[in-house]
Amino acid sequence: MRLRRAITSAVIAAAMLSAAGCAVIDRDLRDLRACEGLAYVAGPSSASLGGPGLTDHAGTPGLAANIRAEALPYASARLGRDLHTVVRLTENLEKGAVVPSPALLRQLQIANDKVSVRCAQVNALGLPSPMDPTSSNSLGVTDPASPTGSDPDDSDPSGQDANQGQSAGLTGSLDALRLEPEQRSGYDRDLFAHWIDASGNGCDARREVLIRDSLTPVTVGEGCHISGGTWFSVYDGFTSTDPGDFDIDHLVPLAEAWDSGAHSWSDQRREDFANDMTFRGSLLGVSAAVNRSKSDQDPADWLPPNETFHCDYVALWIEVKTIWDLSVDDAELTALEGLSAWC
Repeated sequence: MRLRRAITSAVIAAAMLSAAGCAVIDRDLRDLRACEGLAYVAGPSSASLGGPGLTDHAGTPGLAANIRAEALPYASARLGRDLHTVVRLTENLEKGAVVPSPALLRQLQIANDKVSVRCAQVNALGLPSPMDPTSSNSLGVTDPASPTGSDPDDSDPSGQDANQGQSAGLTGSLDALRLEPEQRSGYDRDLFAHWIDASGNGCDARREVLIRDSLTPVTVGEGCHISGGTWFSVYDGFTSTDPGDFDIDHLVPLAEAWDSGAHSWSDQRREDFANDMTFRGSLLGVSAAVNRSKSDQDPADWLPPNETFHCDYVALWIEVKTIWDLSVDDAELTALEGLSAWC
């Protein structure tokens, strides 16, 4: 009888974990779709921090209705609450039901900032766009014209915050990683040629990432001089309009890659790794301060100060190591297992 109860409990626990995982996957995809819808109706700057945002469009006729149609139906429960606040305040401004006082505009800005943080997080994951008609069905994003059912946040048995959870659309698995001791002997950062202009358009990989990750449109001048952007660091929440405040982080540091197998790679493969633009999670624009605090540490020794990004960080770490067939050591694997179980 005890054995039967134990087996039953294990089955129930496994089912709950499976349900939690599905909820997290659906949540990331829904929020990404909502953020893309928001950018579609209000412009990319609508999801920015520190730059022009929804407050600049306050009172614009039809804005609230467009957000209701293109963004709100897709959002998870928690993102949806912030979007609903934006819609409610915007509708009141459109109708002239309230005075656009500094206090009300501040309330709108706070809600916009919360939406911006979530949009920056999901955009950093490099997931395939749910708005792509060729992939929306496979990604399982609910069409607003069809019954939505219960929100995954409402039934998530893990009880985690909406911003916590392994990112959707990633194929890396802990089971696929090789367990091997690290080898640091012979490492030199110069063995990984970077930053290079692989596309030949005059912008090296560092500037390409800054252009890609800006929350507002950038102006690219002579010599790939960048101006006019706004950047948000998912590692620590830092925001700036100065690209000099940001470093480009190799999610799996170059030294860690060397330790984990890159020591046996060709020069070309190391160059490809150091400038990888094929998977968005390989290179992230983050604040210079947090990037330098990370240095060459793996998740056993360092995680982003922004705790709501821990699960996504671990998922991206596993994905990059899987893509490049890099190994893990004992301490790293233990940390990844613990964090993945918590997520």
